[in-house]
Amino acid sequence: MEYLIGGGLGLGVSVFATVVGYDRSRAFYPTIVIIVASYYVLFAVMAGAASALLVEAALFALFAFLSVMGFRASLWFAAAALMGHGLLDVVHGDLIANRGVPLWWPGFCMAYDVVAGLYLALLLVYRTEGREDFAAALRPLVEHELRLTDDADAARDATRSFHHLERAHVLSQGVTAYHVRVHGRMIRWGVRYRRPREIVGQLFRIIGAAALTRFGAVPQGNTGGANVSAFQPMPIAQDLADMLARAQREANGAPCVSRP
Repeated sequence: MEYLIGGGLGLGVSVFATVVGYDRSRAFYPTIVIIVASYYVLFAVMAGAASALLVEAALFALFAFLSVMGFRASLWFAAAALMGHGLLDVVHGDLIANRGVPLWWPGFCMAYDVVAGLYLALLLVYRTEGREDFAAALRPLVEHELRLTDDADAARDATRSFHHLERAHVLSQGVTAYHVRVHGRMIRWGVRYRRPREIVGQLFRIIGAAALTRFGAVPQGNTGGANVSAFQPMPIAQDLADMLARAQREANGAPCVSRP
């Protein structure tokens, strides 16, 4: 049972951190490393086990160092530290006589550590090279469609306004921040034009955008509104496809003849 609870909690906290945005901070996972590594020290103090405390403190110092490296150098150190601590949990009882450790703790901690470490590793794998450059190239394209949305709103033209939001959505699907922002604008559209179905539909879609965009697990070309299935891939308009291809070339360092 401790394995199930630990693994479930590790996945739940990690997904929650992605949805809310906590893991946008480089400090999030290195802090998790510090926290999980500190418990064995706490258990030794609670049990008054001086000899175990020295060993636990030395191990804590090692994981604290990896945490700092994860924050200052690369988050891969934090991922490795979490999974390494999970391995330590497996053999901890055979290596260190710390009578303060609850019987269920090593299994619980191992499951949490491994799941959280693997989740972080997946995040890092799916942050492909050139992603920041791609986001920078995409930004003016999304902003342009949102400005056209504002113009349509000023004219109280709901149809034209949503058309540009749909175009902005297609452009934004490769970058979490833009994707979430567009769904937020769709909620605002629903409030402005009193469309309760759109508001409710967007509440679910904005969570999916926050959690799944990094993994590429979004239906490409989907226009994002509550009037279409959230899981349905759709053909991309040729001009938008050309913009996305040009943004990708810019991100890869290839020269572009013109900009939209």
